[in-house]
Amino acid sequence: MAFFDIFINIINILAMFELRHIRHLLAVASHSTVQAAADAIHLTQPALTQSLARLEEAIGAQLFDRRGRRLELTELGERMVARGEQLLRHVRDMEEEVALWKGMGTGEVAIGIDPETELSLLPGVLEAFVPAHPGVEVTVRSGHTDALLPALLRGDLHFLVADAEILSERDDLDIQALAAEPIAVAVRPGHPLAGKRHPEPPEVAAYPLAGASTAPRFDRWKVERGRREDADPFLPSLICDNYEVLILLAERSDAIVFGPRDLLLNYQDGGRLKLMPWPLEGPDIQPSVIRSRGRHLSPAAEQLIELFVAT
Repeated sequence: MAFFDIFINIINILAMFELRHIRHLLAVASHSTVQAAADAIHLTQPALTQSLARLEEAIGAQLFDRRGRRLELTELGERMVARGEQLLRHVRDMEEEVALWKGMGTGEVAIGIDPETELSLLPGVLEAFVPAHPGVEVTVRSGHTDALLPALLRGDLHFLVADAEILSERDDLDIQALAAEPIAVAVRPGHPLAGKRHPEPPEVAAYPLAGASTAPRFDRWKVERGRREDADPFLPSLICDNYEVLILLAERSDAIVFGPRDLLLNYQDGGRLKLMPWPLEGPDIQPSVIRSRGRHLSPAAEQLIELFVAT
């Protein structure tokens, strides 16, 4: 739908009732009680109840079934919630469109980052962006691609920087691949393998191996490697998406940690780990910038994307 058509639709809706009523409807729909919804949006419970009553009066239909302190959505109420979420997303898009027209940032950028990118690319990007744009509020949500995607599609996130392998068949997204990064392994400086120039796979297999969740191609590689070498599939002892936890484990034990090479290099530069040759060659980590197709972003969001590409 063209921006002008969306604008006219929103004007027609606002002629029926105020936008704040829609926000109040969504708040009640997402909380267990009216009081909890009122607390979340910093409104008194009677004021919120009155707002919902005015919304139902404007529509001329019941949106909730009252069951004591709880409100349950009617069928129409559920449809109104879905439409309301779309409406608020379009309002945010309109605000960004106006900002783009004026050549200004919106003052807020929300991005999603997967664990591999969070401690490798992200710190350098924020180091360049935040001091230069103190008026822009940057919100970062960490998680895997499949967990972050719904927030992107709802408009809660402006873009993702994550592995896009599971999204390759989607036509509602624009995906821009960034530079691939090899996987590396590291150990504590005093580890028995720290001085090995060419450790053999059996030597590595003698120690616990820890890393973060990976894309589907890594699972295929584990099975293919086992078949190729007539061995069991490569299986880590620990999967944890918090790299600081993985680094602490490697520092305090003989565990071997695997992850993006640049990320582990940062810990080596700090004297906490030592990179070692990786005898189990596998696929690279492939981050991408993922955005909803056709959605215009503010100059601030576009500049952040440019920084990820440059980094």
